[in-house]
Amino acid sequence: MINQQNPQQQPEKDQRLKSWLLKRAENHRANLQLLVIGAAIFFIGAGIIVWADHNIPVSLKQELTGLGGMVLLVGGGITALAGYLSLSILRLVKFFNDDP
Repeated sequence: MINQQNPQQQPEKDQRLKSWLLKRAENHRANLQLLVIGAAIFFIGAGIIVWADHNIPVSLKQELTGLGGMVLLVGGGITALAGYLSLSILRLVKFFNDDP
């Protein structure tokens, strides 16, 4: 059975998403904080990977440490990307969608 939504629900969902994005764009401090925290986690993960490569002999322990660093690196990268997009693109969206 095909799941069909009520046609009136779609504009309501679009309006809620637009409202959330515009509210997110106005919160510059939180967006910058998200970017900085994400970048810090990213570089900590990269540091763990480099440290494990140079200081732990080739073993399962080295691979698991590198995996932990990779998880931090990816998570931090995604977080930093979300902060960066919130600072840049959402600001443009808010600028072009300002209702008088």
